[in-house]
Amino acid sequence: MDLELTDRKVLISAGHKGLGSFFARRFLSEGAQVAICCRRDDDLVAALEEYAALGVATGSVCDMSDPDQVAAWVHRSAEELGGIDVCVGNASASGQHGEGPDPWRRSFNTDILGSATFYETAKPFLLQSDAAAIVHIATITAIEHHDVPISPSYGAVKAATIRMVAQLAQTWGADGIRANSVSPGPILVEGHRWDDIRTRHPEIYERDVAMHPAGRMGTGDEVADVVAFLASARASWISGANVVVDGGYTKGVHF
Repeated sequence: MDLELTDRKVLISAGHKGLGSFFARRFLSEGAQVAICCRRDDDLVAALEEYAALGVATGSVCDMSDPDQVAAWVHRSAEELGGIDVCVGNASASGQHGEGPDPWRRSFNTDILGSATFYETAKPFLLQSDAAAIVHIATITAIEHHDVPISPSYGAVKAATIRMVAQLAQTWGADGIRANSVSPGPILVEGHRWDDIRTRHPEIYERDVAMHPAGRMGTGDEVADVVAFLASARASWISGANVVVDGGYTKGVHF
């Protein structure tokens, strides 16, 4: 299937590692042009060196909790790529642990305010696209309790982002901008969260593997395939959805 992503301009927040790197490589493999952001210059340089071998890629250092930096990244990326067709909101403050207001404040500033600034700043450019799409990365923890060692702000704030994106689908749909969320379940990416849990909390890791109908964790490629499809013209009649990508892990019936 041709996803018709060739030469599409795709912005991916936190597109340098973890699931973000799978998204970037997937879009590049489809012929899209990619702009990423991340907080550290060394991470940015390493990611762009890899992506340069795959296609057209650019990027900027940006703290997604700072609206001014987010807006500057979006404008710079639009200028460098010559427009914006797709926004993939992957940045999250999920690593903020502990109690008290700080984890909640950081999650709000990054996941909600940062993402809202991303999409609102990109809107004038998306309006010029004939296939504009937003794909926001949420989590199954937004729709069902999952007792993994992570800040309690994570699921609550991610649930709010699903609602935010669904509203964008309603309010911006008439302007030709689709908006969807993707909620991955437990995904094993080397060097990242579930890899860390496998090392530090093997009992939780083995329990969750056993709970999967397929008896394994998901992969970054399996999530990236869904993100690329939702961003593509082949998903032209899908908007306002939250697509759960978890191999049947969650127990709720979502209707």
